[in-house]
Amino acid sequence: MVTSWGRNVQAQADSARPLYLYFGNFGASFALDLLLAQEDPRLGGVAPLAGFARLSRAVPEIAQRLRTFHRYADATVPQVLGPAAAQALRFGANSFDHMVWLNRGDHFEPRPLPLEAQLAPASAPVIADFDGDGIEDLALSQNFYPTDLGTPRYDAGRALLLRGDGKGGFLPVAGPQSGLLVYGDQRGAAASDYDGDGRVDLVITQNGAATRVFRNQGAAPGLRVRLLGPPGNPRAIGATLRIKYGEQWGPAREVQAGSGYWSVNGAVQVLGLAATPTALRVRWPEGRESEVPVSEGVREITVALDGKTVRR
Repeated sequence: MVTSWGRNVQAQADSARPLYLYFGNFGASFALDLLLAQEDPRLGGVAPLAGFARLSRAVPEIAQRLRTFHRYADATVPQVLGPAAAQALRFGANSFDHMVWLNRGDHFEPRPLPLEAQLAPASAPVIADFDGDGIEDLALSQNFYPTDLGTPRYDAGRALLLRGDGKGGFLPVAGPQSGLLVYGDQRGAAASDYDGDGRVDLVITQNGAATRVFRNQGAAPGLRVRLLGPPGNPRAIGATLRIKYGEQWGPAREVQAGSGYWSVNGAVQVLGLAATPTALRVRWPEGRESEVPVSEGVREITVALDGKTVRR
């Protein structure tokens, strides 16, 4: 899962007309300078997006070389940067979509999230089974207020829950139905079953406003799993869990130490159940695997590194 700016932003980019970022030392100072640019059909070349007055204040050498707004309007990036153009590094972006990257074995397939997710920037994607159906879902913290001069704040989001279909697709859930109605400048987000009821809860932080905690009351309770790792990694960060239903397997869940923008999901994993589970497989960080049986009706299990069930 990769988040970006979405489509509701001032600068647009696609494969036919990428957005470029040039960076390097463009003037006499030793500061690192940045320049956004894009193909200008009128000029037949890549031209800066910043205005002449603003760029001249940042790099006075550009104003000394071009001198007038008219000459700047007709200048491509090499003409604007002059001798510094040869040393400038350039990166390009052809999409600002929030995307899921599906692992196809020998490659990753990018799949954009639905339009409702593209209306605002997103900082902290949270992957968890929020409805408890055995399929991973997605929650996004949204918006970005501290934009540059002349750009209105990006505030079209209010947090978003998307239900997974188990095939890489996601269906947006309306705010009144999900309960996620956060209108501020959202950043960090994390999932954790903080009240221990077997349902995944959600925390969303905001710049200059209260942190919001959303208690999950509508999901089917899942299986709570606690791993006991080695002394140097007691929470087994990097381990992967999968539920087994007879001969079928549920989705993989990784225990993570960093799950989003300044955020960490809870170490105790809640795995939604698509049917009655028969076993739990753990792939430990160093590569060994453990498979432990899960009895009918069990809702919490602790597994040690040697594969033994410590507590049910």
